[in-house]
Amino acid sequence: MYICICNAITDKKILEAQSKGCDSIDDIMQELGVGDSCGKCIVKAENLLIENAGVQRFDPKNLSSDRKNYF
Repeated sequence: MYICICNAITDKKILEAQSKGCDSIDDIMQELGVGDSCGKCIVKAENLLIENAGVQRFDPKNLSSDRKNYF
């Protein structure tokens, strides 16, 4: 799937760069040119990096009903 249409960067290219050590959005931007045109792809590219690294963003809708343990 294309992540950056302006520069024809796919999710596979981003994941390949990540496997070679590009582990931040800044690294991906520098290595592949993601986000250097319109910039609309930056969030999607960053989310892809996070998902592939196994890190999940906090989503309060996914908390259990026992919220007192979280706050």
